[in-house]
Amino acid sequence: MIRFSELLSLSSPEFELPCDVRGCHLYEARGFRWLTSGPEAIQTAMCLENPASLVLPNHRAMMLATLLPESVSTVLDLGSGGGGFLRHIQSWVNAPRVSGVEMNGEMLHVAREHFVLPPEQLIHVTDAVDFLGRDRVRYDLVLCDLFSDRSAPSALQDELFFATLARRLEPGAAVAINTLPESAESLLRVVSAAQSHFDGLGIVQLSELGNVLLFLQEEPLPDDETLRRRLSQSAYASDSDVAVAIAGLKRLVTEVAGAEESKEERGPGA
Repeated sequence: MIRFSELLSLSSPEFELPCDVRGCHLYEARGFRWLTSGPEAIQTAMCLENPASLVLPNHRAMMLATLLPESVSTVLDLGSGGGGFLRHIQSWVNAPRVSGVEMNGEMLHVAREHFVLPPEQLIHVTDAVDFLGRDRVRYDLVLCDLFSDRSAPSALQDELFFATLARRLEPGAAVAINTLPESAESLLRVVSAAQSHFDGLGIVQLSELGNVLLFLQEEPLPDDETLRRRLSQSAYASDSDVAVAIAGLKRLVTEVAGAEESKEERGPGA
């Protein structure tokens, strides 16, 4: 698979194609097609020979989230962009029901025109936060990749976003969120907002890209042994990015859980 840095180095006028999305540039070279939204930001990428494969390493590592629930039959893709997650998940042997949310109508047009997003794929063209507030479906898996250039929305630092997200989940469901924090403080604000509504919280740091992936469940995350066993029985058994994500997963103790543990240590009536 091509490296992220290679795609950036190939993002030159020599390989550029016409593009209808303002502020973005479309390229094709070495059997790949990709869309950039800034000098260092790749919005989406696709392998022309295998459109269902995930090209970007942060997207492949996010598939760790598929191992967290016991089963996945409904998926929500927040920030569908070029439709990479949608194409990939629809290629599963037992494909779940997948819905996408994309705010930019121009981006949706490019996804259908240049990134083989099927016309029948359900995409809600609206703001992801507004959609969560109006939606009534519950999901087993939510993938959240909300970016404008290299900036994540301020909603990720808002407890209300995570409260609304939690209401859209089936029991045992999992959430994977792609973030690119500007600082440790900005990451802490995202984690703190999530902690009020999810007892299971883990992060995976991708050193090459600077991305931090956040994995959430309402109950504590499965242990490493369980994740490795599920990995060996899954379609990602030979995927090194998912294996590395499991090895690098750092589980965080929520503030609520920490308070309960302190209370138990003090004893009744403390």
